[in-house]
Amino acid sequence: VYVFSAGNSYEIGQDVNYEGHKKSRFTISVGALGLDLKHASYSSSGAPVFTSAPGGDTDHGMFAAQPLALGAVDNCADAGMGTSYAAPLVSGVAALVLEANPNLTWRDVQGVLAATARTDFNDEDDETGQWTTNQAGVKHSYKYGFGLVDAYEAVMTAKTWSNWGSEITLVRSTASNEVIEDCCGNWVESESIEFGSHEFVIESVSVYVTIEHPRRGDLRIELERDGVSSLLTDDKLERGTRYTHHKYTTLRHWGERADQGAFTLRIADMREGSGDDDDLGQDTSFYYYDD
Repeated sequence: VYVFSAGNSYEIGQDVNYEGHKKSRFTISVGALGLDLKHASYSSSGAPVFTSAPGGDTDHGMFAAQPLALGAVDNCADAGMGTSYAAPLVSGVAALVLEANPNLTWRDVQGVLAATARTDFNDEDDETGQWTTNQAGVKHSYKYGFGLVDAYEAVMTAKTWSNWGSEITLVRSTASNEVIEDCCGNWVESESIEFGSHEFVIESVSVYVTIEHPRRGDLRIELERDGVSSLLTDDKLERGTRYTHHKYTTLRHWGERADQGAFTLRIADMREGSGDDDDLGQDTSFYYYDD
């Protein structure tokens, strides 16, 4: 069971989909909450965020035992803040879950944490908290993942959890030789062939894209099915003329059946005049796999 901190770069627009192992389906990416149980100002967000836990914020960090200062009566002090404090809490909960049921696989541990995470821990509305509810009734947030980790509920659920079957991967690919216009939000879309297996329940969806474009940092990429949208990347201030088999991950279809509709991938250039005039209007192509 691999647990990673989501990262501390929210304020500069960093997305977990650019964070290497943190966007892997094999890992649990953990965001941080402050003292008020709201999104910590630094906690990186994104469609791969799995869960969240307290990590401190600018007003109050995490309190911990520190070396006893001369003349001090105790050694409890503010130890700092970060998703690096939130991730070990989730690791501890995972250990408790496995102690309660040692027969769980890594996927079952993820299933227990997703099923028991709290979504009632603050009063942020859907727009601010970026929550969405999918066809299976599962809520997910770019900031909080499936919600705030709940140790007690996770342990109680683990005791009676029935192990999931073997992992299955379904793959679809598609290509579009359309032009991605320079600015502003003119979408190029491609739709996958609908999956036919009603017995297949989605845990994660991975999207691999190959795109030629004057500046990839101008592109916004979204995946959508039946009104549930995943922002895979927003436009960013970076250069580079391509994505080559670049992987994105989303958890926002967790629990849905594979045969509940086709996926639509959307790409648009969001900033004007970012490339050389001679490079604009070239043919572009992209493809993706779902697993």
